[in-house]
Amino acid sequence: MINLGTVNITDETKALMIKALNDGIISGGKYVAAFEENFAKWLGVKHAIAVSSGTMADACALAAIRNYDGGKRNEIIVPALTFVAQINAIWCNHLKPVFIDVNKDFNIDVERIEEKITDKTLAIMPTHLLGRPARMREIEDLAIRYSLFIVEDACEALGSTYYGSNVGAIRDVGCFSFFVSHSITTGEGGMVATNNGEIAGLVRSLRNHGRKSDHYHEKFLFPHIGFSAKMNAMEAIIGLGIMPMLDSCITRRRDNGLFLNNLMKKSWMREKNHEYIVPHAYPIMAKSHEERQKLLIDLPQKYGIEARQIFYSIPTQCEAYAFLGEKPGSYPVAEDIGLRGLYVPCHQNLSREELEYTARILNELV
Repeated sequence: MINLGTVNITDETKALMIKALNDGIISGGKYVAAFEENFAKWLGVKHAIAVSSGTMADACALAAIRNYDGGKRNEIIVPALTFVAQINAIWCNHLKPVFIDVNKDFNIDVERIEEKITDKTLAIMPTHLLGRPARMREIEDLAIRYSLFIVEDACEALGSTYYGSNVGAIRDVGCFSFFVSHSITTGEGGMVATNNGEIAGLVRSLRNHGRKSDHYHEKFLFPHIGFSAKMNAMEAIIGLGIMPMLDSCITRRRDNGLFLNNLMKKSWMREKNHEYIVPHAYPIMAKSHEERQKLLIDLPQKYGIEARQIFYSIPTQCEAYAFLGEKPGSYPVAEDIGLRGLYVPCHQNLSREELEYTARILNELV
């Protein structure tokens, strides 16, 4: 099976894992701190806070800016097409998602954001979906004009850049996931990145139930309502082991996306001058919903190629959020992608033969 996910377990990881197990260190501690330090340095930010998943990165980041803002505003502008975890993180923080349709590049339509901004808007939360950077310059202009936060969901885009800046490190807060199909994996796990020391302190508190600090007298003082969202030492060690080869993983993943582009004569991975795309996976639009549904079954079962649908319009196609009462047709581009879109693997550990095989099968079927 040509899988969507992959993992790189290095000799350094194995050595650190044995040492940690021999020392009885399996929860937090020095390995998590070391991974945070390495990641922050690589990304170019002052603070990186390790958490248990990309979902909790979103949740802790949103809770931090809500607390930082004093709870005065509660609306988060977000793309309709995204993974449900992002909207769950908004909702679980008692915040209100305000949805915007996407463009055909799968990212938020920045031309439609301003009309949804109100005096209750707290933040714009773009998703760099499948690794392609959102149009951050326009988003930044709006955030500055209306005094809004920006929380970047960069869970699928570690290594992608926009005008030379790493996505997730462009504005106030960035969120990353280390799920198995992303640029690097620690099994589960995530990271919150920021240059704001106060927001970083809030995230550190919120990932640990809202605890005031780890000082002896303050471990059971809880000024904030938080989460249990800490990364464990085993995950951090896997992350530490891959950091020295992160650049090569990112380069290989991008090259694989460009290689598929050429083989299938598609345009999704054609970068603009200001973009550097590190793909989460390679997207395909089927001719119809029925064809997409058949491909999702046939690709893995008949051809050994794992495939997933490209999410869908959360407000109009997700059963869990039907209570919002949004009408089908309100987000036509997101809904179309939700009906016809799928993606296939292009991660760093695929061989050229596997990529050529994938392209040949897709060219035959689609």
